[in-house]
Amino acid sequence: MIDLYKPNTDNMLNILITSGGTREYIDDVRVLTNISSGGLGAIIAETFLNQNIYTRHTQTVVNYKIHYVSSKNTIKPRLNRYFSIHEIEYYDVTDVQSVYDVMEKIVPEMDIVIHCMAVSDFGFKPIKTKLKSSDPAAFIESLKDRIFQTPKILPMIKQWNPNCKLVSFKFEVDLPHNELIQIAKKSMLSGNSNIVIANDKSEMVENKSHIAYGLCGEEEIKLENKLDIAKYIFEKIKKISNEK
Repeated sequence: MIDLYKPNTDNMLNILITSGGTREYIDDVRVLTNISSGGLGAIIAETFLNQNIYTRHTQTVVNYKIHYVSSKNTIKPRLNRYFSIHEIEYYDVTDVQSVYDVMEKIVPEMDIVIHCMAVSDFGFKPIKTKLKSSDPAAFIESLKDRIFQTPKILPMIKQWNPNCKLVSFKFEVDLPHNELIQIAKKSMLSGNSNIVIANDKSEMVENKSHIAYGLCGEEEIKLENKLDIAKYIFEKIKKISNEK
């Protein structure tokens, strides 16, 4: 007899999705962050979760379990249907180091890593006070004395787990299309990514849409919005996961 309360996870793939941005403290009250809302990561998670099967009188079939790494204010996936704790697990992070620590721990257990979080390139050594806004020179000197480069996460993912399928992202501003694609391909090689999603903010603003380009092998496909990006990633991951 089938236990309807115990989901079928026989063919389940574990997917790590990093989403949104990080927060690096400048002083005890101010932070350095970025414009990433996490909306794309949420849509990607929803696209995979919608492939899990649940009906009222049959056993839940979990094809994909999402491990969602994001900061406090990041948009989370909308789950407008029945779902179980077996389908999604949340990991709260703050700065780049906390993202690094979580990923170092769980990436080895993942089948797929979709690293779309916009992580800061720089952080600041902590200070237990508020810098005075009335003294710009001292403010700037404090930042110069305490700034450091945050750990690079993308190059580590395939070191932590050489067998995972990796989707990475390359975001630039006001570059010619050919240059954007060249930079994305270099990123694909350096990070050993299976798929890269490249976009340019200027093109997105001009078109009032999340224009992007999906790169997989020698293929380049233009994607018109966040849902197109999510569908592209799902279809490509499904294909390369089935390849021997």
